[in-house]
Amino acid sequence: MKRLGIIDIGSNSVRLVLVDINAQGHFKIFNEFKETVRLGETDSKGMLTAEKMQTALETLGMFKTICEAVRADEIVTAATAAVRRAPNKNEFLTLVYERLGLRIRVLSGEEEAYYAYCGVINSIDEKSGLIMDLGGGSTELVHFEDGVVKNSISLPFGAIDVTRMFDTSNSVSAATAQALRRFLFDELGKVNWLKDLKKNIPLIGVGGTIRNIGKIDKKSKDYPLDMAHYYIMDPSSVCSVYEQTKDRTLEQRIKIKGLSKDRADIFFGACAVVWHILEYCRIDRLVVSGSGLREGLVYDYIGSSYSPVGNMLDFSLNNIISQFNINRVHAYQVYKLASSMYVQLEELFGSSRECEKILKTAALLHDSGISINFYSHDSHAFYMILNSGINGLTHREILMSAYAASLHRNTKLKLKWKQYSQILSEDDIRTIMKISILLRLSESLDTCMDNFVEDIKCRVDGESVEMNPIAKKKPNVEISRAINTRHDFEQVFGKKLLIQ
Repeated sequence: MKRLGIIDIGSNSVRLVLVDINAQGHFKIFNEFKETVRLGETDSKGMLTAEKMQTALETLGMFKTICEAVRADEIVTAATAAVRRAPNKNEFLTLVYERLGLRIRVLSGEEEAYYAYCGVINSIDEKSGLIMDLGGGSTELVHFEDGVVKNSISLPFGAIDVTRMFDTSNSVSAATAQALRRFLFDELGKVNWLKDLKKNIPLIGVGGTIRNIGKIDKKSKDYPLDMAHYYIMDPSSVCSVYEQTKDRTLEQRIKIKGLSKDRADIFFGACAVVWHILEYCRIDRLVVSGSGLREGLVYDYIGSSYSPVGNMLDFSLNNIISQFNINRVHAYQVYKLASSMYVQLEELFGSSRECEKILKTAALLHDSGISINFYSHDSHAFYMILNSGINGLTHREILMSAYAASLHRNTKLKLKWKQYSQILSEDDIRTIMKISILLRLSESLDTCMDNFVEDIKCRVDGESVEMNPIAKKKPNVEISRAINTRHDFEQVFGKKLLIQ
């Protein structure tokens, strides 16, 4: 096990994340700290001020103390635009090293864009898109297709810059808003490849401003899940947040539900950048990413010290299996049997046949609740899956996986479907029930957790479904338990179940 402290010195805030990485390269972020330093608020010559450097020094000293207290094996410290652009950056770097012994790696704009890309590409299942990492002192844009970076650029302005340039910390006049829009369109017009982006790709947003936009939208819609990562908004919703904050004073903005108080003064300018990039590129959706530069540094560290992540969902699920000490052999056997039945009973799933990822997640994590209490582990699995930070799934897919796993022992378990009506359809609920039956059957056929049943053959015959477990000897115990599922199988699938 290796314990890593990652310090990100941004233009607006300084953050520390603490990460444990095991021998297989699976990791767990177990703590995070943030201090708003505003290092990017430089003097008229762009110099880091003595006051801000002292505040940053004190913050870094506190973060180093925390790392030492938790016995971190290594501290990785990276700085972005505020330090990168400052003429007196060497003075700051020397000060930090002499006082604290920390060597700060100053990232170039290209490196900053790359790490944002690493954070996104390993956590969001989008094949192509435009990544925007909106910081306090710069805005990185990364265009990728089929997972490969095609173009990238670091624009020399961020939330602090546009706020200062157009004085948007308080209510904004129509003339100022229009001037800001012209400025951004002029700057974006200098990036030739933006004009050639393919249609129907998402804008994937990284950074505190993006998360705040998503949070404000969720609060206004009473969204039932408290998840930032992979929250999707249409342009009209982003525009609504933009308009909502434009005319308000700073005191009024602070009261907006979902908006962080320490970001309220720079929020409108930053929100304008997001909205006008959507507008300029004619992009039809914004995807909020909870993973960015810091997570990108973690993934890059794992890739160079262990092995590349590969399939993001598989890596994420194995990460969780490791964290919760789930019986890996049994979990994969349940998945193997459930997947086999799923493929053979394709006609009974109809349009739901694309739910392989949901089945996989529910099967591999169906026993996650045991780490809390065995006797009610099925119900515990629901909120554990919902809150485990699974990468590679949409909110809908995570919710469906959580429900299916929670029903793997009892389809009569009372769950509140209606509170998730914004996310789940009636067809989704029927699919959940079908997957949960396959999980119950698979769990029964691995009762002794010894892979005794090697596979199962299924055949739809009129009004019935015949299942034949394949094993070296007759699996009496397994068949006996699987037969108990017959009544629920008939109710859900509308066909009799025969197990031979």
